Amino acid sequence: MKLPVMRLADDRLCGELAGCDQLALLLDLDGTLIPFAPTTEAAQIDSEAVELLQKLLDAGVHVVVVSGRPKPLIEPFRRALDGVWWVAEHGSWRCGADRCWVGPPPAPELDELAESLRTLALAAGVRLERKSQALCIHWRLVAAEHKEALVSACELACEEWLESHDEFERLDGIEVLEVRRRSFHKGIAVSWVREHLPDARILAIGDDRTDEDMFAALRDNELAIRVGSAHTRARCWLPSHHAVRAFLGWLASARTNSAVPPFLSLESIRAQAPAESGLVVVSNRIPPAAPGRERPVGGLVSALEPVLRHHGGVWIGWNGAEAEGERPLLVHEIDGPVRASFELPPGTRDHYYGGFCNRALWPLFHGFPGRVRYTDDDWNAYVAANAEFARHAIGLVAPGGTVWVHDYHLLLVARELRERGFGGPIGLFLHVPFPHRDLFDTIPWADELIAALSRFDLIGVHTSQWAENLRSCAAARLPSRSMPEIAVLPIGVDPAPFRAVPATGSADVEGLRVALGDRRLILGVDRLDYAKGIPERLLGFERMLERWPEWRGKISFVQISVPSRAEVPEYAELRTRVETLVGRINGRFGEADWVPVRYLYRSYDHTTLAQLYRMADIGLVTPLRDGLNLVAKEFVHAQDPSRPGVLVLSRFAGAAEELCDAVITNPFHTDGVAADLDRALRMDGDERRRRHGLLCRAMAEKTPERWAAAFLDRLVSCRGRGTGLTG
Repeated sequence: MKLPVMRLADDRLCGELAGCDQLALLLDLDGTLIPFAPTTEAAQIDSEAVELLQKLLDAGVHVVVVSGRPKPLIEPFRRALDGVWWVAEHGSWRCGADRCWVGPPPAPELDELAESLRTLALAAGVRLERKSQALCIHWRLVAAEHKEALVSACELACEEWLESHDEFERLDGIEVLEVRRRSFHKGIAVSWVREHLPDARILAIGDDRTDEDMFAALRDNELAIRVGSAHTRARCWLPSHHAVRAFLGWLASARTNSAVPPFLSLESIRAQAPAESGLVVVSNRIPPAAPGRERPVGGLVSALEPVLRHHGGVWIGWNGAEAEGERPLLVHEIDGPVRASFELPPGTRDHYYGGFCNRALWPLFHGFPGRVRYTDDDWNAYVAANAEFARHAIGLVAPGGTVWVHDYHLLLVARELRERGFGGPIGLFLHVPFPHRDLFDTIPWADELIAALSRFDLIGVHTSQWAENLRSCAAARLPSRSMPEIAVLPIGVDPAPFRAVPATGSADVEGLRVALGDRRLILGVDRLDYAKGIPERLLGFERMLERWPEWRGKISFVQISVPSRAEVPEYAELRTRVETLVGRINGRFGEADWVPVRYLYRSYDHTTLAQLYRMADIGLVTPLRDGLNLVAKEFVHAQDPSRPGVLVLSRFAGAAEELCDAVITNPFHTDGVAADLDRALRMDGDERRRRHGLLCRAMAEKTPERWAAAFLDRLVSCRGRGTGLTG
């Protein structure tokens, strides 16, 4: 085979490794040594590959095949290739010189996820691959016309499950999604090899995200090679599995023949970082994107993608992983705007995200001071994490470019950027409420937080109340310094996905329709969070059934709760409380042919939600405190204008400022919620249509794209007037 001649990446290091006394070759299987196939079982090690591995063994190379395949699919290869060491399931199982497999028992938690996906897997082409510590969902064989819907459903099921299983993570691949335990990865293979071959140097070759863990564990005098032109930790790349085989042939020859010339198909990829960008968006996490296909998007994604395309921008965030040593920025190969992610130091998850973000700022900003926990370790991790976000952002943004930061996780980023010398516009949009001064003053580092916020040029919030709270805190804490401009810019919802309701629904929707019969439907849709007021609305519904018994048997309340932060004790307690209330109400009022409350602990895609919204007579949205609440807007957009449902909305939702023609309720007043539900159920068609028309007019033209464009235009204008502080 004739290889393209490219520039040599690191001739000296490559030559050193080829000639070192002990060399361990860690080699991925699918996509690296052998090509992909429609199914894993169909991808076999051919005779050419077997001969090549034998040559390497004869040349004194310790060959270790490191695969994500389940152990049973590796075992036939192990028996056929004597002398090769094997690692299966991304490091979970290992088989060395003694030819014995060592690994953990299966993770029983994954059985629940597999069961939830089994119905979807029955659809033609969707295949589940169960491993001891992971579950893979393959859709390579799904027909094109069904792929988007099936894959979206699988993704939602996985994301829902991951919300309550923080020790697992999601990995996106080519036509595959994998959920695996975080503690098992290909970096384990490197440690295992070092344990058994302490004097060996390592050369690792792989083709996807899972191989990055293997690359990250290598030392400076070792070499990683990525197959395919992806941004990676590897120093070099090869274009295909054909080039990999040519390289391995050269390596075997070079170890036995000093006259073999250098290999000329390795190309350096260290310099493939994105060019300086005119716009860098920074958020705690970036939306995952599976390569090669469109993904359903939420409000923030649909808002930011158009402006990122327009500005040639980059969206960066934490990938959820932790790592020692060098933590470079990894760019994801997807269509559309560039997304990049990075790892944070060990301990960050517990102290930055689980600690200061979600045990201090989140409860405080939502008005729950009794749930707040302040510790020095959490604060220090928050400061360090914000510095890491800023370090990566300043490495990407052009000198005159713009940085747009999102939400409470990153309140210190502007300060960190300014201290690194960045002079361009920096904006912050705060998607949660900003607390009253009396609450904010409880933060031990309140002065430092306000001073850091003053380094932004523009801060956006959803309501005038949150803006006023922020101004009040700033005036008290920084009386001699000016704050940046604070803009009230509530984000909108793209109405198209919610107005285009299919004539026939999913199996879940049609099943609910049959179960309801001619009963009326009250619908609640929320993430399971103590700020959402789910127990309070259940109590209000229960009180309505007590006070107005004529509604018994004539209505049903469906509450959809999307799993969230189940590893946090407060959230586990909340779930127990909600389920106890549901059981009590159904026990008190239920009949043989009527279940008052149907509680669904799961998530649904936009299409299914639109169908449920359209079916509902009442959308019940009762947060105790919310920055905005997009469910309220989605519900309105999904209604049939000729027979719309009624929105019953908490006055403490940010959206109530715009949607004042909803039935506004107080979730803290159980009798009041009950009365407002009764009122909404009795409302005649004319009033329903009048209110719906007013709500639609209040949201007219407020699309996510226009929201993003308006914020950026205002940000550039603010910087031009010098409203923000740079010193």
